[in-house]
Amino acid sequence: MADRRALAQGGARAIGALVGVGIAVAVIAGATLLPLPDFAIGAPSQTVHPVPADQQRVCPGPVLALAADAGQASRPSAIGNASSVYGTDGPDVQTRNLTPDASADAPDQAPLALTAATPRGATKPPLFGGAQIQNVVSPDLSGLAAASCAEASADSWLVAGATTLGQTSLVLLSNPTSVDATVNLDIFTETGRVSAPGATGIVVPAGAQKVVPLAGLAPSATAPVVHVSTSGGEVVATMQQSFEQGIEPRGAELAGPTGAPSRVQTISGVTIASLAAITAAQSSESVSVEFPTVRLFVPGTQDAQVTIGAVGESGTAAGDSYAQTVKAGNVAEIPLDHLKDGNFTVTVRSSVPVVAAVRTSVIGSKTRDFAWFVSSPPLTGDQLVAIPVGPKTLVHFANVEDKDVKVKLQPESGSPIALTVPAEGGANAGVTAGRYTVTGAEGLVVSVSFAGDGQASSYAVSPAGPLAAPIEVYPH
Repeated sequence: MADRRALAQGGARAIGALVGVGIAVAVIAGATLLPLPDFAIGAPSQTVHPVPADQQRVCPGPVLALAADAGQASRPSAIGNASSVYGTDGPDVQTRNLTPDASADAPDQAPLALTAATPRGATKPPLFGGAQIQNVVSPDLSGLAAASCAEASADSWLVAGATTLGQTSLVLLSNPTSVDATVNLDIFTETGRVSAPGATGIVVPAGAQKVVPLAGLAPSATAPVVHVSTSGGEVVATMQQSFEQGIEPRGAELAGPTGAPSRVQTISGVTIASLAAITAAQSSESVSVEFPTVRLFVPGTQDAQVTIGAVGESGTAAGDSYAQTVKAGNVAEIPLDHLKDGNFTVTVRSSVPVVAAVRTSVIGSKTRDFAWFVSSPPLTGDQLVAIPVGPKTLVHFANVEDKDVKVKLQPESGSPIALTVPAEGGANAGVTAGRYTVTGAEGLVVSVSFAGDGQASSYAVSPAGPLAAPIEVYPH
């Protein structure tokens, strides 16, 4: 009997212990699973909208020629003067000449730096634009060369130039900033990357221009592409190219940077003229020099499957399409051999990012010339387009969207020009010299072309870069 009572008391104690353990487990589990009170306190902050910085542009200056003296062959000199048009829709533009690298006979034979300040109290910067043009006529170098006055950048691509027999190419590096810029040139050709001593660590002093002859870095290059990158300051990079066959000048051009590597590159306003005369004049040595051609480069490590489409602008016959594989790390050129005279939007679609530009030539009654057409990003809003005095001038619009777009160009005086840019197509408007405010063109790719008897040139119209962005401030 005593044993049974002892067993009962022991069992009761054991059960009590188990119940206690269970309660403890339940309490711990509940503390783990149930949400705890949130005592976090958000840090006080305030969004500050900085005043937009001053806008700056650089016009590359007059066309340059290398000295005929073999001892001074790398020393450039200015030929004549470029004519510039610039301005804003508000404050005046401040101008100054950069220190030229080339020898000059006059102070104005230098790159032109333009600055437009944001008015006090304004929440957005003024519309600002500029461009230059020069018709060069000399025994050794002639042609029409136009260029946009561009913003400085730490990274840009020049898809233009050549250093084969008769071709002269100069890389113009203009530094409008207040600090020296150290520039590296990565050069690629049809045979791959060029290992060139002297292509890196190029110092461009603040407020100055440096001229680099491309032949000294990449001799005998048929189709170079130059990647310009900087540390410290920023530069405006321009490729000047001239062509002379025997003793006969065959054109000159200033080509600005093309669009950054992308799977889609849109090139507006590609102008093809006198194609029948060019075709008749072709020889096996000059097909790639004067025939309309797309130059492509794949900066990555994968080959690109590329499709090129050419769509005629208003009044131009329909274009054509081309497909090709482009090897990674090499520059390729694809002739546009099925097109006719007219204006086209050329679109490059690729399986991997590429850079691209189009070169065309023209044969006139007495002279010849060529032009480079580069890709550019679409406009992000209203734009001021500057037009210098030149032969037949067109503003081109390329519409990559699936809806028609109505655009208006308002000159400084006179009636506006209205046009409709068809979906997935292009259109153009003839203009005279001056400044035009373009509205309704958001999302369109825009360029300007000039065409005369044996004359051709072009430049892209790019949206302004960001000058200020909201900042979140956390006070202590």
